[in-house]
Amino acid sequence: MLTKIKDLFKKEEKPGEAELTSTKPSEEVKASTNTNGEVKENNTEKSESVESRSEEVKSESTDVEKTDQPTDDAPKHSLEEIKDEVIKVLKTCYDPEIPVDVWELGLIYEINAATNGDVLIVMTLTSPSCPVAEILPVEIEKKVKEHPMINDCKVKLTFDPPWSQKNMSEVAMLELGFL
Repeated sequence: MLTKIKDLFKKEEKPGEAELTSTKPSEEVKASTNTNGEVKENNTEKSESVESRSEEVKSESTDVEKTDQPTDDAPKHSLEEIKDEVIKVLKTCYDPEIPVDVWELGLIYEINAATNGDVLIVMTLTSPSCPVAEILPVEIEKKVKEHPMINDCKVKLTFDPPWSQKNMSEVAMLELGFL
């Protein structure tokens, strides 16, 4: 912020002009040298321009301070709370060919959450040629976005590492008869 303010004032200076400022912005006096080397004072509209610019910067900084402060209406949730809620939503999403939800199936590799409610889900599919490759990630993104704690959600599809049966939870293995 301080750099912004300095930059605004640097734009006002011109070669051959030196600013002399008193403690009050309204009492700004500018001195410039003419071709004879004489110093002459100018109380021109430039000093008013500097004053109005400094007022603009002050109002901008108070606006920034207001937005940085948390408001009472904005709910704050921990990352763990957000991740837990995302997992609950993921347990309602099923691969249409397999009667097990995507979480228990081990298709979800990562859930990255931010305190503002943004979520990035890194997932895979059982096979790169999976017929639901275009449908399932979109469905997951849509369902997660609908949750009131979630601001935005993106789903990233990856096949590295490839999915295997070892990714499945015991619940999924039991449901599919592998245990």
